[in-house]
Amino acid sequence: MINDIGVPSFIEVGKQRLAYHRSGNGPAVVLIHGIPTSSYLWRNVIPSLSRDGLEVLAIDLLGYGDSDKPSDADLGIAAQAERVATALQKLKCRVGTLVGHDIGGGVAQLICVDYPACAERLVLIDSIAYDSFPEPSIARLKEPAWDSILGAPDFDLSKGLTKGFTRGMVHTDRITPKMIAAYERPFHGLDGRLAYLRAARALRTEELSARMGEIEKLDIPTLIIWGAEDEFQPSQYGARLAAAMPRARFKKVERAGHFLPEDAPEVLAQCIADFAKSN
Repeated sequence: MINDIGVPSFIEVGKQRLAYHRSGNGPAVVLIHGIPTSSYLWRNVIPSLSRDGLEVLAIDLLGYGDSDKPSDADLGIAAQAERVATALQKLKCRVGTLVGHDIGGGVAQLICVDYPACAERLVLIDSIAYDSFPEPSIARLKEPAWDSILGAPDFDLSKGLTKGFTRGMVHTDRITPKMIAAYERPFHGLDGRLAYLRAARALRTEELSARMGEIEKLDIPTLIIWGAEDEFQPSQYGARLAAAMPRARFKKVERAGHFLPEDAPEVLAQCIADFAKSN
């Protein structure tokens, strides 16, 4: 496995910059992370996809990773979907496979409904669906007390991230100080922690739940993949969505939790590659 995703490129969408990583040649695969991650989530998936003859584009959502972290922007999944779709158009990314993890899966679902020219296939990985979000540990950050908690000079976000990844992964031996530091870096310091708080508080259930009727009718090949031991997004949400969509199938990965790209990157990369190149 590699340990670094490399130096990002940037594209302006509106008045803000989005960071992205692009590599490989062939049919396009677009990777969208969730909370509290970034494109770093895909570092052990991207090389395999590139070697399998795919062009890979991994984007940092606004407010995350190396993208801008404005204090006055809407960071809800609907606004994120519009930004990602605009970025794909500006980058002249060929229509291909849209892949989303966690809230990135919600972003991907809305892109497929509102900007169908952006994707011909959809992969959802331990994704939000229906009213499954925000997850309680994220939802509680809307409480006013967290302004002072995260604003305290000695607050250590890395401890909270370690706790979250420990709960969200089966292979906890892969949780290293270097990995946690890479996820904490974009949210480092007081300004970074407040940016994380804004991102968490922007998640609104109704932005996805109100659109599920349209999503269930999406007539595109869809692969829904779930870590069998996901404690953040129960697998029944994925199974329900797969059963409702006309061209979807559901796959569980054993011995894996919510952070499937961390727990089983090799298995996940092969699933995505096979699906992206299938007829």
